[in-house]
Amino acid sequence: MNKKIPTHDPQTGELNPYYEELTGEPNPLSVKTNTLTTFDLNQLVGKKFRYKSKYGLSTWTDTVTAIEPQMTVVTDPALFFKIDGDFEFVGYQYVLYVRATRSKNVYEFENCVFKDV
Repeated sequence: MNKKIPTHDPQTGELNPYYEELTGEPNPLSVKTNTLTTFDLNQLVGKKFRYKSKYGLSTWTDTVTAIEPQMTVVTDPALFFKIDGDFEFVGYQYVLYVRATRSKNVYEFENCVFKDV
C-alpha cells in the first residue's frame, strides 16, 4: 500500500518538516531562495491605508505621502537604571513611519494596513 505523504498540516497550514526526508524530493510548497528580495517602500506612496490601534482598525482611510525612517539608539535595559546613570550602547534601530496626506500625522508603519483602491 502506497500512502501519499502530506505536504502540510491541513488544519494549521504548517509545512511538513519531514516531507523531503520521507519522499527524497523537496516539498513543493516550501520556498527556498538564495537571492535577497527587496521591496521599494516608495511603491506605497499614494496608497490608501488604515491604522490598527489597540482599539481595532480605524474607520477612516488616508493616503500615504511618504515613508519616513527614524533612527533611535538601542541600549541594554538591564544597565539603563544603574545608580551612576551610565548605560551601555548596543546599536541603532530604525523605525518606519507613514506620513498621512489628510491629517499630516505620522503613524507607525507596522500598524498600518495598506490597500489598493
